Order: sequence, then structure tokens, then C-alpha cells
Amino acid sequence: MTKQEASLLHEAMEKMLEECDVNEHDFNSRIMEGYSGRGMYGKETYGLVINSFTSLLQAIMTFPELLYDKEGNSIVTNQIITKFQRDTLGNSIIIY
Repeated sequence: MTKQEASLLHEAMEKMLEECDVNEHDFNSRIMEGYSGRGMYGKETYGLVINSFTSLLQAIMTFPELLYDKEGNSIVTNQIITKFQRDTLGNSIIIY
């Protein structure tokens, strides 16, 4: 996941907290820099730490305009949303 993609997904989660009446715990997120997941053999990437994958999908569906630039081109690749990797971090999940 690129820094820009992680930032946009994080922005969608933040916007849900600011503009919608939602459970704060479910929509809490943070960007993790330098994450190296299983099978990455030391390679590092950006990730988004979330408490609920369902909440991330809800945020994306509520604010889909965040995923496109001014010309309507997709900023976040479909691969990030459909073929991401994930690990558990205690009570949280990281997608990368």
C-alpha cells in the first residue's frame, strides 16, 4: 500500500467520525509506516491499522469521492480494496 492510499483510506475513516453518528471505536484508524508483514522478508510498506474491516468498507462506500482525483481517475487501486494483505495486531487489524 502506498502512503497516498493509506492516507486516503484513513481520511475516509476520519470523515466518518466527523460527519456521521458512528461508534468511535469502530472507525478509529491510524497509518503505520515501515510495516513488514508475513512473507515480506523484511520489505517494508505502509499500512492502515483499523478496528473493524466492515467499518472501513462503510467509510469507502459513504465517501467514494475520496478515492478519485479531480479528473475522475482512481487514486486508490482496486487491488488495495480487493487483494490487500492483513494481519492481526492484538485487538486491531492492519491492512497493507
